[in-house]
Amino acid sequence: MVSSVSVLTVAFGSYGKVEHWAQAWSSLGCRCIVCDNGGSLSSACFGNMKVLPYRGNSGFGEGINRAAAAADTPLILITNPDTLPKNPGSLDSMVSAHSRGTIAGGLTYDNEGLIVHSTGIWPDVPWIRRQVLARAAPLWREDRFDWLQGSLMLLSREDFLRLGGFSSNYPLYFEDTDLCARASRAGMKMVFHEDSSFIHTPGTGSSGSPAVRISCFHWGLAEFVRKHQPHEFHAARSYIFAKCALRALSLWPVMPSAAMGYLTAIRALAKKCPPQLPQRAHG
Repeated sequence: MVSSVSVLTVAFGSYGKVEHWAQAWSSLGCRCIVCDNGGSLSSACFGNMKVLPYRGNSGFGEGINRAAAAADTPLILITNPDTLPKNPGSLDSMVSAHSRGTIAGGLTYDNEGLIVHSTGIWPDVPWIRRQVLARAAPLWREDRFDWLQGSLMLLSREDFLRLGGFSSNYPLYFEDTDLCARASRAGMKMVFHEDSSFIHTPGTGSSGSPAVRISCFHWGLAEFVRKHQPHEFHAARSYIFAKCALRALSLWPVMPSAAMGYLTAIRALAKKCPPQLPQRAHG
């Protein structure tokens, strides 16, 4: 059954982690495709993993788009390089229950066995406004999920291509939320399989700097609101500006790299141009 699935990811450095990812998924009988966004992987095929050669770093979504175009199976499983099967049967139930017109996710745990929530409701202006003076509250809700996290998404390759894949307007973050919003508008359903378990420790599969992640998060949030809630964009943009300015001022004396991420987000929003991603990984 899992032979009908290509498991896709994007690598920016972390060669050992990507090799471990490939071994874990190929042991289930899946074909593995990784897009090299950092220029540090061998372009040769080894084991059951195909490496798409480096062509610059245009972000996670664009890397997955390349991998999906190279897949030749009916189903694709989009993952992060730190997303692994929890047991040999992790993927079987998702695949056997899958139907066209759905995007499916599963239960994810970190390395300590704690649940990592991978679903959420749509972000909105009240949620953004609260972040100006406080930490962002989780979008996870027990009884509702509008979107599934891009660290684990099972769907048909045909559906993914029909949607146009991930949007290039999101270098990192919110490309998954945007895809789910477009899929919902197209009549597709989000499905969550609580009986399918996986391991995902957020952040461990990325070698990007905190400044890059911070700037791309706030750009992606603003871009999502602009595209899907245009009547709220002006207010959302103002709150994001205020949050980033306050964070930059407070963090500059103690964490200048993080402060730079907030300043980069402000510049990107002001110029209406996404933050630039680093083009080469080291290690």
